[in-house]
Amino acid sequence: MRVSLQKLLSQILIFATLSIGILYYSASFASTELRTIPPQSDFDVSHNYFVSLLQLMLDNTSSEYGQSKVAHVVRMEQGRAFYELKRGEIIDVYWAGTSIDREEEFTAIRIPLLKGLLGYRLSIIRKDSKSNFQKIKKLEDLRKYTACQGRHWPDSDILESAGINVRRGPIYELMFGQLAAGRCDFFPRGIHEGGPEFTARRDKYPNLRLFSDTIIYYPFPMYFFVRKGNTKLAKRLELGLERAIDSGEFDQLLENHPITSKLFPLTQWGEKKFIAISNPLLPRDTPITNSRYWVRPDDLRAPAE
Repeated sequence: MRVSLQKLLSQILIFATLSIGILYYSASFASTELRTIPPQSDFDVSHNYFVSLLQLMLDNTSSEYGQSKVAHVVRMEQGRAFYELKRGEIIDVYWAGTSIDREEEFTAIRIPLLKGLLGYRLSIIRKDSKSNFQKIKKLEDLRKYTACQGRHWPDSDILESAGINVRRGPIYELMFGQLAAGRCDFFPRGIHEGGPEFTARRDKYPNLRLFSDTIIYYPFPMYFFVRKGNTKLAKRLELGLERAIDSGEFDQLLENHPITSKLFPLTQWGEKKFIAISNPLLPRDTPITNSRYWVRPDDLRAPAE
């Protein structure tokens, strides 16, 4: 009996040792992952650009911080994603358009991930609305129509502040169906998003079309956000992005990635009609004139000969 008890104690000790080793290994492995959300839907064509940029930033800082890989966790909409980011238990980083409230509640890496091009908005509309939208000349004309936007997106507040009616939806993918069903009139999308998103859903929603004759513009950067207090990660991401800008890798990704390559040359947008509106959600100290980070409307116009 004594021998059996000794064997049992020995086995328990071995099991405990192995368990500690496994937990240590798992924790070490987890520390090499930077957790974020997967695509919002099977048609979320822009997700890969931001993940590619994020991985580039991690690779550019591996000598100081070690190797790290982007890992996808649970699919969630923007409001839930910020909630989970604040908790810090499921995701470590999230990208979204900025606002005063978001920059107060989270740490923003204040370098626009699209050089501010997110604020240039074309629209997805219904085919039978084309003639009406072609008549739009100014903001007052646009106010006759209702936009579809996300419930938690700053864009919704920005458009409403300009007097535009907004139908807010909780789920990104369903907004295309809302538009197709006539529950709103247009779905403003970033100029890098609209074309690929429309193409991906052309068969599913045959009554929709892309309308790029008129561009709605407001200064609106997309940033990476991390939880307040996660100073180490914030510094790493900022350093990685600055290095990507210095090396030219940032511009290379922007100009060559499938989701953003069709933005170039930027002068193709210069002859469009622009409706400019203000962004009351943008912090006043946002350096929108810094050409290192931002594309301004004048940059879209071809130089005079």
